[in-house]
Amino acid sequence: MELTPFEFVTSTKEGVTLLARDEPMFVQAFIPAEAIDDYFKLKDASQRERQALILSKLEAFGRIAAGKYSRGELHFRDVPGAVIALVRVSLFDIESSGYSLRDANPASL
Repeated sequence: MELTPFEFVTSTKEGVTLLARDEPMFVQAFIPAEAIDDYFKLKDASQRERQALILSKLEAFGRIAAGKYSRGELHFRDVPGAVIALVRVSLFDIESSGYSLRDANPASL
C-alpha cells in the first residue's frame, strides 16, 4: 500500500501530532513544540498558535514526515490490533527540508 497524506490529529503543550496510513499500519508524526517555537522564533506560543502554523503548512510538514518514513527514520510501537510507525520531526529536519516554511503564503512551498 502507499502512504496516505498526513492529517492533523491533535495539538498539546508538548507539540503537534499528524497521522497517515500505510496499510495496515498507522504512521504517526510528532513535531515537538520546541522545534516549532525555535523554527518560527515564537515566544510563549499557545497550542492554538502552533496548531494554526502547522495547519497552514500541513502539506510541507507532511512531506517532511513522509521523507523520514520512507528513509526508515522511525521506530515502531505495537498496540493491540495495530502497528504504529512513529516519526519525530526535529528542528534539524525542518531546517534541512529545503522548504521556506516562514513564508506568509503556504502555497509558495
